[in-house]
Amino acid sequence: MEEVPEDSSNRMALPPQEDSSSSQQSHFKPSKRSRSSVLVGPPQKKKKRKSSRRRPSARVGYHIHEAEDMLLIVPNLEEPAPRAHRKKACHLRKLARPKVQQSKCHQPRRVENPNNADLSLVQGRQSSPQDSTTLGPGWGDHIPLEILVQIFQVLVASEGAVPFLCRAARVCRLWYDAASHSVLWQKVSLAPPWPSRSKGPPSKLEKRILSSLEWLVPNRFSLLRELSLSHWKNYVPLMLKAVSESCPHLASLKLSHCQSVTAEALVTLPRACPQLDSLNLQNSQVESAAVVGFLEAAGKQLRQLWLTYSSQMTSIISSLSNGCCPQLQVLEVDTGIKPNSQHFQLHIEALQAGCPQLQVLRLLNLVWSPKMGGRGVPLGPGFPDLEELCLATSTITYVSDEVLHRLLHRSPRLRVLDLRGCARLTPAGLASLPCPDLEQLHLGLYGSVIWVALPKEGSPLLTWKWHRTLQELDLNGQCYHEEDLKQALIAFSSTESGHSPILRSLNLKGTQVTVASISSVISSCPALSYLNLSSCRYLPRGLKKAYRGQAEIQWCLDQLLTAT
Repeated sequence: MEEVPEDSSNRMALPPQEDSSSSQQSHFKPSKRSRSSVLVGPPQKKKKRKSSRRRPSARVGYHIHEAEDMLLIVPNLEEPAPRAHRKKACHLRKLARPKVQQSKCHQPRRVENPNNADLSLVQGRQSSPQDSTTLGPGWGDHIPLEILVQIFQVLVASEGAVPFLCRAARVCRLWYDAASHSVLWQKVSLAPPWPSRSKGPPSKLEKRILSSLEWLVPNRFSLLRELSLSHWKNYVPLMLKAVSESCPHLASLKLSHCQSVTAEALVTLPRACPQLDSLNLQNSQVESAAVVGFLEAAGKQLRQLWLTYSSQMTSIISSLSNGCCPQLQVLEVDTGIKPNSQHFQLHIEALQAGCPQLQVLRLLNLVWSPKMGGRGVPLGPGFPDLEELCLATSTITYVSDEVLHRLLHRSPRLRVLDLRGCARLTPAGLASLPCPDLEQLHLGLYGSVIWVALPKEGSPLLTWKWHRTLQELDLNGQCYHEEDLKQALIAFSSTESGHSPILRSLNLKGTQVTVASISSVISSCPALSYLNLSSCRYLPRGLKKAYRGQAEIQWCLDQLLTAT
């Protein structure tokens, strides 16, 4: 028995002969006139042979047996049957053979097992003898269209609809039909593929792309729900007009870093798309009149609004305060990348009355102050459904305990409170808030202009109030002294009424936390996965850094215990 490695693709094997010298050679290159040679491995490209050359015999004196990691050539014990007439047999086989177009690298190999059972290996699997003689096309022609659409849905969710679907449609007819399915075109993000120009007529390439977009919108976007345009400096009104005519199911529109957005293009969208409830215009150049016109046209259907602050923001906030969008749930206003020192006043009570269903309010890095209500003026209706309030800033802030109380005096569902950079707040004012189920509290000072005296006591009021529900706590840069922090962190070490702490993230960068306090917190909080101890002056050297993951935090605990 001779062994032939399965990895060799261009190796020849000869049947055993009576001569002992030839039987000892397991691998050699056969002569051109050898009639009993057979190809083992994938077939190679054959050259044209002369008509006078005699072909090898179809019947050989051995068979091939596949083991786990090799091919075994076993000699047959039976006498080979007499060979039929060569020309006649070939002629009959050509007449009976069906015409099947297949690649040479996928041709089957016919082998026989020791039990004289016929096996056909087609692309690495066992199949019937009929499959070995008549092979159909590849898997792409047999897979159902519905299954291919589901596969494309997974790719679209991770890679996006464009340009994947456009490229997949050019593979074959089946992929074209699958890529044309409208369910795959529900979320599309488009960026200008040409260098945007502010002036001048469109070039030939731009005209071709615009014609493609004009065809794409009515033929593919019939079920479009989310559309995002990024860095479009031209043709935004043309695109929005085509969307309003062909996308009745549009629910979300995002224009990021876009220019030339007209009021007419925005106003027509709510009327043509009754399901449109989300608009994102951050970092785009849009006039306030266009935004106000959109808000008035959208009315009750608008749920989410993202804006970038401009000098005309007062008119937009006034329109919201007047009740043009009573069902608004998310409102975010930021300043973009460029810092903005402009100041505007916010009428808190009017905004509460105009947007009573607000759930998320974010005023990021803004210089704002509330309009004075006076002691005799009653409090507003509040935000009863508010779940997240973010007033983070790195500039001058006017948010005090009194302002925060006016915002949250009727917000029992609050879960996230982000007050980074708000140096005017005190622990007593935060502890008096009627928010019993707070999960995230961010009080870090990140590059803020500190021009007020920071509190040095009172941190236990925060931790003991929310130690059962708090999952993230950020005290970066706070000036609480070491004994005050020790009493605050003891709240996470207690197990009253069988409730263990669920703290997952703790940021103590730049604080006066001690080794004993932080060791107790790590030992008592098994869910802790992020711990920042950078610039903590009372900790040993080599341990003042951020730890991510429970393995790193456990290593930190071992080092702290060793240092103690």
